[in-house]
Amino acid sequence: MLNKDMLRAVAVMIGYIFGVGMFGLPFVVAQGGVVPFLIFIIFFGGVQYFQHMIYANMVVVTSTYHRMPGYAGIYLGRAGKNIIFLAKIVGNYGALLAYIIIIGIFLNQLLSPILGGNEFIYASAVFFIGAIVVYFGISTIARVELVMSGLLITVVTFIVIKGWGAIDTGNFVSLDWRYMLLPYGATLMALDGNGSIPIVVKLLKKDPKQIKRAVRLGTFIPMFITILFTLTIVGISGTGTTPDALVGLGQTINNGVILFALIFGVLTMTTSVLLVTEAIKETLWWDFKVNKTLAWALAVFVPYGLYLMGIRSLTDVISFAGGVAGGLSAIMLLLIFRSMKAKKYNLQILKWQTPNYIIYFFISLFVLGMGYEIYYFMF
Repeated sequence: MLNKDMLRAVAVMIGYIFGVGMFGLPFVVAQGGVVPFLIFIIFFGGVQYFQHMIYANMVVVTSTYHRMPGYAGIYLGRAGKNIIFLAKIVGNYGALLAYIIIIGIFLNQLLSPILGGNEFIYASAVFFIGAIVVYFGISTIARVELVMSGLLITVVTFIVIKGWGAIDTGNFVSLDWRYMLLPYGATLMALDGNGSIPIVVKLLKKDPKQIKRAVRLGTFIPMFITILFTLTIVGISGTGTTPDALVGLGQTINNGVILFALIFGVLTMTTSVLLVTEAIKETLWWDFKVNKTLAWALAVFVPYGLYLMGIRSLTDVISFAGGVAGGLSAIMLLLIFRSMKAKKYNLQILKWQTPNYIIYFFISLFVLGMGYEIYYFMF
């Protein structure tokens, strides 16, 4: 039986993970193929679970609350703190920029036939509403996430059930060698729940047993739903899959399902905006001692400024933020875990006796992935 705090904690993780990365997946999977997607998502599901557990353990055994850069400073020193700050700020700002882009697309599809307007107006309106919610803090966010996550799971189930009959297996490409690595960055971003971990630990009052359960549910429920969602969209849209996943459904499926799909998209993006903005605010406030109001303003207005500057390629933003910033964050978490093992810190959450060669293997994979995403972004 899940108590109220457990439900809120799991809802926060699900709300954080369900985001723009998931909506970027169908487009790259339609090009690269289903086989590499399934390999990536199953592999990274396990890797992200491992990372979430490392992060949860750090929060539990450390007497003061921080965001990831603060913990990196404790366990890896100033250099580690600065590197992971760079990774998280680039990744989180990239994620928020992607949310602004996609919210504008979805709301324009939903509301412009009734109210008029354009993508810019709708994106701006929802983004500033989210900023106001974040200003009032964690308890408001947790209550919002509990409702939103339940709605998200209900709506995606509806999409899968209604869309299942429209799936054409001929739309599935098994493997295209030219694009087989395209799902890498989007998959990594689609499963990243690290930003929600400090909130989860706070809600569960540092109870190791409860936290382990919440992290397990909060990691693998979104992974399973993301697989169903991606395969359903690709199976319906095929080569007509759009970068935002949902608009392309209009060519092959009835308007009622599209309506629910777009509502699902708006709900997903809104919950993620709240949590990612909160993560940036707390990083600046807790770990770098920036004034709370200024930290909030920087979290809100920098990505919006990038949007105003015209940076609006959804696929490029998702791939770079997930593959490069997400990969660098993963490397630093693995190094923190190695440091905690070597110094025999109290591993209350994560007690696995992981050999160092496995840690180095994962680090090597992330380095290669970062190299690929930088090359793809630049050329």
